[in-house]
Amino acid sequence: MQSLTRNSAAALWASAFIVAALILVTAGRMPENPAYAGMATTGSGGFSMVTAPSGFGPSDKPYEILYVVDNSAQTLYVYAVENATDRRILLRGGANLPTLFRAARGGG
Repeated sequence: MQSLTRNSAAALWASAFIVAALILVTAGRMPENPAYAGMATTGSGGFSMVTAPSGFGPSDKPYEILYVVDNSAQTLYVYAVENATDRRILLRGGANLPTLFRAARGGG
Protein backbone atom coordinates (compact mmCIF):
# COMPACT_ATOMS: atom_id res chain seq x y z
CA MET A 1 0.00 0.00 0.00
CA GLN A 2 2.87 2.36 0.79
CA SER A 3 4.46 1.77 -2.59
CA LEU A 4 1.17 2.72 -4.26
CA THR A 5 1.06 5.94 -2.20
CA ARG A 6 4.69 6.71 -3.06
CA ASN A 7 4.07 6.08 -6.76
CA SER A 8 0.98 8.30 -6.68
CA ALA A 9 2.87 11.08 -4.92
CA ALA A 10 5.74 10.80 -7.39
CA ALA A 11 3.32 10.97 -10.32
CA LEU A 12 1.63 14.05 -8.84
CA TRP A 13 4.96 15.79 -8.30
CA ALA A 14 6.10 14.92 -11.83
CA SER A 15 2.89 16.28 -13.33
CA ALA A 16 3.18 19.44 -11.21
CA PHE A 17 6.69 20.05 -12.57
CA ILE A 18 5.50 19.45 -16.14
CA VAL A 19 2.59 21.86 -15.73
CA ALA A 20 4.93 24.49 -14.22
CA ALA A 21 7.36 24.07 -17.13
CA LEU A 22 4.53 24.44 -19.65
CA ILE A 23 3.34 27.61 -17.94
CA LEU A 24 6.83 29.11 -18.08
CA VAL A 25 7.27 28.20 -21.75
CA THR A 26 3.85 29.60 -22.65
CA ALA A 27 4.46 32.80 -20.69
CA GLY A 28 7.74 33.26 -22.55
CA ARG A 29 5.93 33.11 -25.89
CA MET A 30 3.31 35.72 -25.00
CA PRO A 31 3.70 38.93 -26.99
CA GLU A 32 4.78 42.02 -25.14
CA ASN A 33 2.17 44.69 -24.64
CA PRO A 34 4.20 47.85 -24.11
CA ALA A 35 2.64 51.14 -23.09
CA TYR A 36 3.71 54.16 -25.07
CA ALA A 37 3.06 57.74 -24.07
CA GLY A 38 3.92 59.16 -27.46
CA MET A 39 0.53 60.81 -27.75
CA ALA A 40 0.76 62.40 -24.30
CA THR A 41 1.41 66.09 -23.94
CA THR A 42 2.44 68.20 -21.01
CA GLY A 43 1.39 71.82 -20.94
CA SER A 44 3.14 74.72 -19.28
CA GLY A 45 0.34 75.06 -16.72
CA GLY A 46 1.12 71.75 -15.01
CA PHE A 47 -1.43 69.64 -16.90
CA SER A 48 -0.66 66.39 -18.74
CA MET A 49 -3.09 64.92 -21.25
CA VAL A 50 -3.41 61.68 -23.17
CA THR A 51 -6.20 60.07 -25.18
CA ALA A 52 -7.06 56.39 -25.47
CA PRO A 53 -9.73 54.41 -27.32
CA SER A 54 -12.89 53.92 -25.24
CA GLY A 55 -13.91 50.64 -26.86
CA PHE A 56 -17.00 52.21 -28.44
CA GLY A 57 -17.67 53.54 -31.91
CA PRO A 58 -16.69 52.24 -35.34
CA SER A 59 -13.54 50.14 -35.56
CA ASP A 60 -11.90 52.44 -38.11
CA LYS A 61 -12.47 55.56 -35.95
CA PRO A 62 -13.22 54.58 -32.33
CA TYR A 63 -14.39 57.06 -29.73
CA GLU A 64 -11.69 58.22 -27.38
CA ILE A 65 -11.38 59.12 -23.73
CA LEU A 66 -9.27 62.08 -22.60
CA TYR A 67 -7.26 61.64 -19.40
CA VAL A 68 -6.07 64.89 -17.82
CA VAL A 69 -3.65 64.99 -14.89
CA ASP A 70 -3.45 68.20 -12.89
CA ASN A 71 0.13 67.90 -11.64
CA SER A 72 -0.15 70.65 -9.03
CA ALA A 73 -3.37 69.30 -7.45
CA GLN A 74 -2.37 65.64 -8.09
CA THR A 75 -5.78 64.93 -9.59
CA LEU A 76 -6.87 62.77 -12.52
CA TYR A 77 -9.87 63.84 -14.63
CA VAL A 78 -11.50 61.59 -17.23
CA TYR A 79 -13.47 63.14 -20.10
CA ALA A 80 -15.43 61.44 -22.89
CA VAL A 81 -17.64 62.24 -25.83
CA GLU A 82 -20.93 60.57 -24.99
CA ASN A 83 -22.56 61.11 -28.39
CA ALA A 84 -20.47 61.66 -31.51
CA THR A 85 -23.11 63.85 -33.16
CA ASP A 86 -23.36 66.06 -30.07
CA ARG A 87 -19.58 66.64 -29.86
CA ARG A 88 -19.75 67.74 -26.22
CA ILE A 89 -16.91 66.64 -23.98
CA LEU A 90 -18.30 65.48 -20.64
CA LEU A 91 -16.49 64.95 -17.37
CA ARG A 92 -16.92 61.23 -16.63
CA GLY A 93 -14.98 61.09 -13.37
CA GLY A 94 -11.98 62.14 -11.40
CA ALA A 95 -9.88 61.09 -8.45
CA ASN A 96 -7.03 62.11 -6.21
CA LEU A 97 -3.87 60.40 -7.53
CA PRO A 98 -2.24 59.60 -4.15
CA THR A 99 -5.50 57.94 -3.09
CA LEU A 100 -5.64 55.92 -6.34
CA PHE A 101 -2.05 54.72 -5.97
CA ARG A 102 -2.57 53.85 -2.32
CA ALA A 103 -5.67 51.80 -3.23
CA ALA A 104 -3.77 50.07 -6.05
CA ARG A 105 -1.11 49.01 -3.56
CA GLY A 106 -3.85 47.54 -1.36
CA GLY A 107 -3.71 50.30 1.20
CA GLY A 108 -7.41 51.09 0.99
